[in-house]
Amino acid sequence: MRRPSKHPKVGIAGSWEDEVSDVEQMRRWHASAFQAAVEKLRESHGNAETVMQTGEAFGRGLFSQKMQEKNHQWTVAEWLEKAEENVLGPLRTEFTFTRNAPDAATLFIERDPLASHTKESTVASLFMYGVMRGLFQSAFPEGELLCKGAFRGDSSEFILKAHASQSDHSERERVKRLFTVVKKDQSP
Repeated sequence: MRRPSKHPKVGIAGSWEDEVSDVEQMRRWHASAFQAAVEKLRESHGNAETVMQTGEAFGRGLFSQKMQEKNHQWTVAEWLEKAEENVLGPLRTEFTFTRNAPDAATLFIERDPLASHTKESTVASLFMYGVMRGLFQSAFPEGELLCKGAFRGDSSEFILKAHASQSDHSERERVKRLFTVVKKDQSP
């Protein structure tokens, strides 16, 4: 009589139902990273910096896992195409863009599912800014993501610049101040 093995069988695939798709896994990571940012925000009594840092780190991670190509010299148009295919589309983020120049574009995020499914929509918008900034600066370290309109309403408008000016590099601090003002306006 054979005894059952005490060791798990290696190389035996489970049911297809046991497998989580890459897309579903990315959505779970996105929601989990956002929840971590909300928790950090509550713990630090309204510090926008923690939300942005968490979003940026998540964006850099997405870039390295879903978009990075060895020694690739990106154009803004290529980056947008790859971001749509590998990140924004799977996260169900709806957007349009216009190309302003070869190294710049305007991106309109028309639907951010995270912002539309949470009470913390302003925090979700700030988190999305961080994610987009982390994604963009991974491909364009000298670039900047400028925020034209966000945190009010359902849509956000960003300007992507592959080569940012000195004044563009202060955008992150401006967005933090904007978030603080919006958060105070929304307080009861």
